[in-house]
Amino acid sequence: MASKPFNGLPSLSKFLSESSSRPWWEKFLFPRRFERRIAARLLRVFEIGFYRNFTAYELARDLGMDSIDGQCAIDEAVRYLLLKGKIEQPYPGKFCLHDYRRITGVVDLSQPDKPSLISGNYKLPVYILPERLFGASHGDTVNVKIRRRAQRFLEAEVVSVIKFAQRRLVGNLEVLEHRAYFTPINRELFRTVVIPPGCIKNAEDGDRVVVELRPHGHGHETIAAKVIKILGEADTEYVETQTLLQRNNFPTDFSPEEEEAAAAIRFDITPADISTRLDLRGIPTFTIDPDGTKDVDDALSIQALPNGNWAIGVHIADVTHYIKPGSILDKRAYQYTTSIYLPDRVLPLFPDTVTHGCSLFAGEDKLAFSVLFEIDNEAKVIRRKIAKTVICSQRQFTYGEAQQLMDGASGEFDGELRTLYTLSQQLRKARHADGAITFSDRPELYFEFDEMGKVISVKPHKRLESMKLIEEFMLLANRNVAEIAARKRMPFIFRTHGLPNKRMFDELRRVAMNYGHTLRGASIPNSTTSRTIAKSISNFMSQLEGEQEEMLFVNLSIRSMACGKYSPVPRRHFALSFDHYTHFTSPIRRYMDMVVHRLLTNAFIDRSARTNIFNYETACQHFNFMREKAKALEDCMERQKAAEYLSDKVGQEFEGTITHVSPTTLSVTLSDTGIRGRVMLKSLLDDCYELNTDQYIIQGKTTGDFYRIGHRVTVRVAHVDSGRAIVDFVITGRKLSKRAAKQDKLYTIDW
Repeated sequence: MASKPFNGLPSLSKFLSESSSRPWWEKFLFPRRFERRIAARLLRVFEIGFYRNFTAYELARDLGMDSIDGQCAIDEAVRYLLLKGKIEQPYPGKFCLHDYRRITGVVDLSQPDKPSLISGNYKLPVYILPERLFGASHGDTVNVKIRRRAQRFLEAEVVSVIKFAQRRLVGNLEVLEHRAYFTPINRELFRTVVIPPGCIKNAEDGDRVVVELRPHGHGHETIAAKVIKILGEADTEYVETQTLLQRNNFPTDFSPEEEEAAAAIRFDITPADISTRLDLRGIPTFTIDPDGTKDVDDALSIQALPNGNWAIGVHIADVTHYIKPGSILDKRAYQYTTSIYLPDRVLPLFPDTVTHGCSLFAGEDKLAFSVLFEIDNEAKVIRRKIAKTVICSQRQFTYGEAQQLMDGASGEFDGELRTLYTLSQQLRKARHADGAITFSDRPELYFEFDEMGKVISVKPHKRLESMKLIEEFMLLANRNVAEIAARKRMPFIFRTHGLPNKRMFDELRRVAMNYGHTLRGASIPNSTTSRTIAKSISNFMSQLEGEQEEMLFVNLSIRSMACGKYSPVPRRHFALSFDHYTHFTSPIRRYMDMVVHRLLTNAFIDRSARTNIFNYETACQHFNFMREKAKALEDCMERQKAAEYLSDKVGQEFEGTITHVSPTTLSVTLSDTGIRGRVMLKSLLDDCYELNTDQYIIQGKTTGDFYRIGHRVTVRVAHVDSGRAIVDFVITGRKLSKRAAKQDKLYTIDW
């Protein structure tokens, strides 16, 4: 039975009766004229309900035209209005009034501080105000409304989300009598998420769950979803850890299909494999890796040449020999891009079968992709060559074992290690002379866990010289591979690093001048070269080594630096001071390195080889986004585990050093564990403190007392929220007395 006409608009019968004065044959001989008259009435419905999305049936029902003839007439009128651009189709099967200020596109958060919209509707770039994203995330298809039109760009705000790029969300469940509601963690949605009774599984009120948004369950004010995984009771340590993993959409295991595909790979080396490769199994070769590592990507070989030079090989696991483009494992590796190293686990890029089969373990013949160098005693490269090889590592060193041999202990390959160390020092010296920037080594945190997964100890570990040895030869290989690719002008993926942020760099120069230092020639006009700026910063940091304000300028310099990016365009790497650079040396844990291997194979070894990436610009954007996402997860998990360690130590006191200052907080790093926490300025009750941006100190208005980066303090653990990875300290004492503080070099400067 037809419903009541919408807003007093005439029904079909009334509409036809009103048209009775016109010739009866008009409808049949001039159907387009009749269609336009219905379209005009239909447009009035859209104008009255401009905020609504209508289906064709709803339009027919509201006009009282839900008979077969009426629905056919409505369909034709809707098609006519679409062609004329009067209405649009935001969802499949739903229509709304066209608003010329609204654009449909995909959210791009590859630059988080400058969200943009990918859309073909406008030639000008469309930027979304960060505070107007309203919960939309990277990859979501959205409707935006233009708020302001500038000369070179458009400024918009998100109106609605059409399609979620991430349909699975993590949050808390609230179960009522007839339905359940879901509240996501760290994400706002436009509508309330409702879970029907049959989709709750066994979840209870207050549980932390993973839900999947149903694509056809969107109403005007609600979104339907179903529970797909129950994590457990909220606010427990285990559940908070699982929440981080699920929220970032990184899987904790492999699917049965992926495990089956990995098990089907044969890692036996056949005579046919050896016949097409350079056989280097007789050359002294070894690996140096962290204790307990499972993915051994790289190995080094060294051999003395008759002319007094050295033949050095950097051998990298040939993963692309086993993982074919377009395979299920290749698609998964492209999707997640990188392995993730967390304090209590590793989320590998490939199943253990592939990781073990490709790793360069000692005593096993392995296929490798090698960069071979002839280097003289001054570490200058005489010749270089890229080749597919077969190698056999004779020894697998840990960093500690290699360090002992480098320090003078006797053992296997002790002479080779010392020679490599001498050459690596010369390589590092040449890099620094060319402008490479090296900051003070920040100790890494090493966590120890008990059988239940609880943190029992945290210790800072500084980088050993054996780590720097490996780093130098990996840099050498990456640099030379990129130079060869750039010279050949082949399709390639480079690792680039841009100039510092001008505003932050000017702030660094200004603060340096207030401390009596000068960054010579270090401004960033268009005429200044990247190498000149890099040399200026490098010399400045070397002059500050051991000074009290070194940590301050390390922090300011890092803040001014741009982020490293993958790009198909060969640009200079600013921090390393290399004209060309890439990532070639870690294919077991980075998919980007696999792409580089395939491109090199296609260019130099086997032209029939191919990759499954054709749009390198899109691929690089994906790699950059996923790498930043993985790094953020690693940092967040480290802070969370550090907070868990201090959760039962509230009220205890520790020695620490101030490592950062901001307008509202001080950051203090504990000396014995390396854990970092915050001190709220409002907790400093002896005076009213504020940030002095000329000297980057926290200074009291009344007493003139101050806190600065590098000051040693005693702090008490006041509050710990392990779920949110927050540690609050309260300063209870200072190593520097007030009298000594007044004699401080900083305090005597007239600002």
